[in-house]
Amino acid sequence: MRLSDETRYPHPVLGPLTNDYTVGEFSVSFSVSENVGTSALTLIHEITLTEPSLLELVKSGKATVGCIVVCRDTYYNQLHKLSFENGSTDFQAGSLLNRVTLRPVIWLNDEKAELTSEFIHPEFGSSITVTQGDIIAIDMEYVITVGKAKLATMESIFELTKVPNMEEGKVEIDLECERIAILLGPKTFEAINLLRGQSMHQSVMLSAVYLPAVMEVLDQLRSNAGTYADRRWYTPFIAKCDLKGITLNENTPLLQGGQALLNNPVAKLEQLMEGDSKNGD
Repeated sequence: MRLSDETRYPHPVLGPLTNDYTVGEFSVSFSVSENVGTSALTLIHEITLTEPSLLELVKSGKATVGCIVVCRDTYYNQLHKLSFENGSTDFQAGSLLNRVTLRPVIWLNDEKAELTSEFIHPEFGSSITVTQGDIIAIDMEYVITVGKAKLATMESIFELTKVPNMEEGKVEIDLECERIAILLGPKTFEAINLLRGQSMHQSVMLSAVYLPAVMEVLDQLRSNAGTYADRRWYTPFIAKCDLKGITLNENTPLLQGGQALLNNPVAKLEQLMEGDSKNGD
């Protein structure tokens, strides 16, 4: 089962992406306890449901809260029931890996029910019947990353490449490699290599070289993501995006995303200046 934010229903559905109810909230918050070595994990949840009529359906057992868990890398696609109002779900090692999506929903258990809430939008009229299995509430899709990919350092995803005829002082990237190649002229390459060996100047290198490179990668991925899915750098890079809450689409803020992935390198320049000041004293 797979639902999207654009899915529409012939009956009112409570959720942050619909206007079917004038009052009421349905949301589920998740936290993850993971054994990174084995990828076994426990998904801990807490449910918020404030619409009175749907709350009564859930408490009486006439409706159930659950979560659609999808992992393309392991072909995992299952609907799990979630205990109300909180609880946990265990996943065996190997069942989930890399990018995993979580879609909380509430569905009807009874054969038939009338939705009679006073908070349903008037456009639905006065008589609304739903049947067994119908979704009556849906939350935003959440993304988690399972396994070691998210732990990869940026320097393990990128590599500096010397290009003999390239103009000095410029930075370009090549995504058609197993690691993202940052292309540099010979003199620029030597200067940056020198900075790499000086820990106190890491922030300068990250700001001047890696930040524009990461922004360019984000720009390419938000329109051509599938093109690079078979490259070795793709999985850890996407895992880092998911970890930072970066969604790749036409509205992805490149500057903010790049800074987040590099842990705000410009902020570290202040520490560098303070260190130089102390050395000068």
